[in-house]
Amino acid sequence: MTLRSVKEACKGLEGKLYDLGEDDLGARVPTLLKEACALVRRADPADPAFPDVVDRVSQTVNVGISLAYGSGQVNYLPSFAHTRRFPLLQGPNTLFHIFTPRIHEALLPAINALFEPWKTHPLFIVAFWIFNCVFALALPKLWDKTPRPSPSSSRLSRFYRHPVPSQPGAFQNVSQARCEISSDEAFSEPMRFVNNRSCIVLPSMGGYKQRTPILTYYILDDTNQQPFPLTVRHADVGLSDLAYAATTDEQRKLIFVADSYRIKSDRITGKIHKMGLPMHSLASRKHTGPLAVLTSGTLLRGGEGRFKQDSWRDDYDEIEGSAGSKHTSIIEFTDSSVSPTVWHPHPGLPGTMLCSSDPAESQDWSFISLDLEHGGKTLSRYFGNGGGICDFSTSAGDPNVFATGASDDHARLHDTRTPLPVLTFCAGTGQEDCGGIALVHPDGVPTLFTGLTKDQVIRLWDIRARKMIYELSTGNNSVNGMTWANAQNALYVSTTCSFMDRNGYTSGYHRARLPASMLPEPVPAGGMPNYDEDGEFDKCWPRQAIHSEGYWGEVFDAGHHRLFGYAFKSNPGPIVPEYGRATVRDPPSYY
Repeated sequence: MTLRSVKEACKGLEGKLYDLGEDDLGARVPTLLKEACALVRRADPADPAFPDVVDRVSQTVNVGISLAYGSGQVNYLPSFAHTRRFPLLQGPNTLFHIFTPRIHEALLPAINALFEPWKTHPLFIVAFWIFNCVFALALPKLWDKTPRPSPSSSRLSRFYRHPVPSQPGAFQNVSQARCEISSDEAFSEPMRFVNNRSCIVLPSMGGYKQRTPILTYYILDDTNQQPFPLTVRHADVGLSDLAYAATTDEQRKLIFVADSYRIKSDRITGKIHKMGLPMHSLASRKHTGPLAVLTSGTLLRGGEGRFKQDSWRDDYDEIEGSAGSKHTSIIEFTDSSVSPTVWHPHPGLPGTMLCSSDPAESQDWSFISLDLEHGGKTLSRYFGNGGGICDFSTSAGDPNVFATGASDDHARLHDTRTPLPVLTFCAGTGQEDCGGIALVHPDGVPTLFTGLTKDQVIRLWDIRARKMIYELSTGNNSVNGMTWANAQNALYVSTTCSFMDRNGYTSGYHRARLPASMLPEPVPAGGMPNYDEDGEFDKCWPRQAIHSEGYWGEVFDAGHHRLFGYAFKSNPGPIVPEYGRATVRDPPSYY
């Protein structure tokens, strides 16, 4: 297709989009956006005008998405960039699984109360039996009724009826969930997950009501003999606002962390320092976006916006008062509308970043590759997602491929040479962020881990077989970031407990309803049941948990923000994380 014909087709599609009534947007917009994506797939990538074709079609897609979300009638757009050749991969019907247990629990008391006078009537007994049979078929199977490919597969994994590959080696360990699962309780809630080859960095919220910026980090090659192999390190960075951006300088062993005002750096060392080893203080008031360090050692901060005039912190004496050094220079992007909020190094081009802006402000749902070492030139544009980009992931196993997680519930696999995704993964139940993804190549086999903010689960996808293999438990926690450690053959996942408030109190728990196969030994005559030191039963479960207690082979609730480690081995031990300390008691009312 020529550029002229594409422009005419886009103009016609935009006319149809503007003519849609509010009630038709949810049903018709995805169809029209699919037609727009087809224009790019029919165009010739070798045509010199192909970048202009991509830009023009991307504008039409932005119009459709903006109209859909701006109407207030659409909260979530289904995938529209997939085709039979570049398919949409579906997981289990988790939305159905989530609501059927809750509906069943809610209806039982109402039915019993409503039909109390007829409970002994034969017709009621038959109807009630049919009712329970229907829900029994709809409810997820108990874990011991699901496939388990190996005795070494973790009991905190759940497989489906897809055949699991049996290729020996690292891929077999990953695909069969042969893993030891451990965790470390973060003392504060992580705001962002940053990783590189040597460490995991978690800019976090700590102190009274989580108003103090805290830097938490783990050095990947500094392992110990504890169940959780990494040693946690903390640093009080002395910023006046919450630290939400971070990056690392591998060569100089520095961690940079920033708020809306300044950038601070701390030395990465093998020792644990309460206050860290502060090295630099840099001013960045007009640039509040993400941080990056180029291979040349240059520190960059993207974005330009307003700066705040006050601080949420109450402990003013802990704020380091220097104004910070001024920047050396400013890179003007070729596209002046670019305002990065999320970026990640390109898998095959040093000095180039995969860069996304906030679509709520820019009304642009595409993202680009940005050459930061040659004047901020836009090299390529990618689109096809119906939400903002939450995370990027790349792997050394393939320099031409990267994955994205978006706020439309989907993860996508992209080829750097094509603007549209080559695979789309329906990673969750809809209307949630795909906050964590990890593209890995064990034994050279491409696989993808995904985690979402509401599903409270991690899923593994076999890209080669184009299907989901299994789920991993997060202890009812939400995923906000993950990374793969090649040297350890381990997945590290940052999670938050949505049942914990900012004072560290949990609420909304009931006593765990254990399946018969998990019940403890009967209490002998004259003995005492297993209580904890506060007089509560030792295992509690959130009332609003996505999964029931019998969904996994072990009953496990985190009850706190945690960093999980899933270490894949040929012969893993039966290591599972320590059960959380949440109780059925609600927090004090005066908080």
